[in-house]
Order: sequence, then C-alpha cells, then structure tokens
Amino acid sequence: MDITDQDTVGYSFLNEGKNEIENSAYLEPLYNKLYRQRVSGGRKINIVHIGDSHILGNYFTAVVRERLQQAFGDGGRGLIFPYKLAGSNGPRDYLIETNVNWYGSNCQRNLDEATPYGVSGFLLETFRHTGNLTVRLRDTSTSETRLFTKVTIYHREDSGPVEFSVFDDVTNQKAVLFLQDEFYKSYYFDRPVSQVSISFEKSDEQSKGSFMLDGIMLENELSGVVYHSIGVNGSKFSDFVRARFFARQLADLNPDLVIVSFGTNEAQGRLSTRYIYNQIDELVSQIKKYAPNAYFLFTTPADSYLRGTGFNPYLNQVSNVIREFALNNGYALWDLYQLGGGAQSAQRWRSTGLLSSDSVHYSKVGYTVQGKLLYQSFINAYNKFVDERSGE
Repeated sequence: MDITDQDTVGYSFLNEGKNEIENSAYLEPLYNKLYRQRVSGGRKINIVHIGDSHILGNYFTAVVRERLQQAFGDGGRGLIFPYKLAGSNGPRDYLIETNVNWYGSNCQRNLDEATPYGVSGFLLETFRHTGNLTVRLRDTSTSETRLFTKVTIYHREDSGPVEFSVFDDVTNQKAVLFLQDEFYKSYYFDRPVSQVSISFEKSDEQSKGSFMLDGIMLENELSGVVYHSIGVNGSKFSDFVRARFFARQLADLNPDLVIVSFGTNEAQGRLSTRYIYNQIDELVSQIKKYAPNAYFLFTTPADSYLRGTGFNPYLNQVSNVIREFALNNGYALWDLYQLGGGAQSAQRWRSTGLLSSDSVHYSKVGYTVQGKLLYQSFINAYNKFVDERSGE
C-alpha cells in the first residue's frame, strides 16, 4: 500500500528516520488479519486507542481512523459518549441531545482508590426514571452523514433493571435487541440509519438509585476497521487502573489492538518512574485479564512545555519509562517523543504553529501531523509484513 501525498507532513525538525513501529514483528498476527480483510473481506478489526486529552479531542485519532478505514474498510464509528452533557469537550463528528438533566463525572477527577468508571472513563447519571437521548452521526464541520445498523448501550443496572427503546424516526424503524450482558445491550436495525433515539425506562419506579450510562457504540454490517478512541482530560495511566469497570467493558469491544497514549500528565510534575512503570504494568494486566488476545502498541508523547513555566524536564524521563516497559515486555512501540525532535523540541512545534496557546496541547494541524505520522509508521510496518509474506 502506498503512502500518498495526503499522508506526508514535511516539517524539517521531525526526525522521520525514527518514524517506525519498534518490535513490529509482535504485531504480525494483526497485520495478517488486516491482510486477509483487504484480500477477501469478511473481518472486523477492532482498534481501541486510549489516552488523555490528546486522544479525547479526536483530531489525532480521526486522521488514523479515516486512513485505516479507507485502506481496510469502514466497520463503523465505534464507541462514542455524550461528552458535552458531562461538561467536557469531545469529538465533533456526532451530536447528542437529551430531554433530562444529567450529572457527569470522569475517572481523572474522582480521587478514590477504586472508582466506578467503565469503558469511556466517563459516567453520566440521572435520577429520572425515564428519559431520551438522540444521537446523530454527522461531522459538524463537513455535514457528512455516516450510516450504522448496530447500537450498543453500555450501562449499569445496579439500582434495578432498565428497559430501552431504540428507534429511528426517519426510516420508522425500531431496533431489535439481539445481545446483552450485565454491562451492555446491543440492538440491530434492518436498514442503515444515520440517527437514533434511545429511550430508557427504569422498571422499578420505587427505586431511588440512578441510571448510569458508560457509552454508546455505533457499527455497521460491513467488514473493516472499527477505531474506538477513549480519552479523558488530564488523565494518567493510574486513573484508568483505578476505574473498576474499564477493563471489563473494554473487553466487550473485542479489541484486536489496544493503542496506549499517556505520559503528558505524568510529566507535569516530579513523579517516581518506578511508580509509573508499575501503573503501566497494572493497566496492561487488567486489560489482558478480560481481553487476553489483544495486542498492545505503546506511544510516547511529543514534547511540550511544563504548564505555566516553560521547558519540561520530565517528559524525557516519562517517555523512557514507557519505552522501557514496552520493549522489556515485548510489546510494540511508536516513539513520538524522539520522532518529534526529543528534548526541547516543543519550541519548534510552537514556532511552526503545531502547538496550541497553552503550549501543552497541540493545534488541530499539530494533531493532524501526529495522526499522519502514526498512520505512516503503521502502514510501513504492514507493507513490510506483506512483502515478506509474499516472498516466502
């Protein structure tokens, strides 16, 4: 597969010789599944990308999602969440409206040793016994509409059973429940839709507990890539370790690959590198307990400034810990820190308009560059696998 002009970036300060997936051989079973999908179809490949605010905004992940789905097929949008209702920023390729008041929270703000968060790292709660959410899958910048047939609702029934009605007013269809467990219910439409109305009703009207929503997944019936992005502002490895239901619900996404992108917030102050290493290890252990067949790709953060002070002396240390953990345990690694120029390269990201005004986050163009670089490295590794496979 060719790297096209739309995938190139052209910034001289980048060390593009470092744009590679290290320990790429570890991912060969994934490349083989992608190869078979490209040749004969019929396969869903689920990629779950978890991280902090760099992932939450969806600028970075949208680029990777779009290009992988162009290459291997579009299996659907994947996991979404009503971030605006929870008081957070979020992706702009869907709209969610409601007729009830919600209380939103996330795993970063809750400092308890064990927190009640699931697959999105966020939680919406309402004490209303009935309510409605309307989801429209549309890019607000381009007005492009995407279709889906499968709706999965991640929720809790701690305070009693909840009944759902999943309906599309445009096509006058009611979706049929076809799969469920203690954490989710999945519904199918006979014909593709671009929006859905989800009504809920608690069966026990005497219950004083809340209805809790963890997320919504949208898929279609086509084979291809589903690229789920999960991010929480300010989050660290440890925040997802403390989220009691995260790994359990993540397993229901059937991940083939989990991309792990933390480090920026760990580097916002002095912190034990051994502690970070142990938290990475614990997060991976929790995920593997419920999703033992998932592969892991770790990324290091690009350089940025220490919030409010300037040069960040901790990013190099944190990046080295992530690198050490990944390679010591045989996982794949994409070293954006070194690729992006290493220590004190943030000034070059900023001078070229790739860093935002707070000098911790990146501009939309900056995130687009990062997405293109990750896609390049992944496809180059895939191409190498295909070439070697063909030469056998």
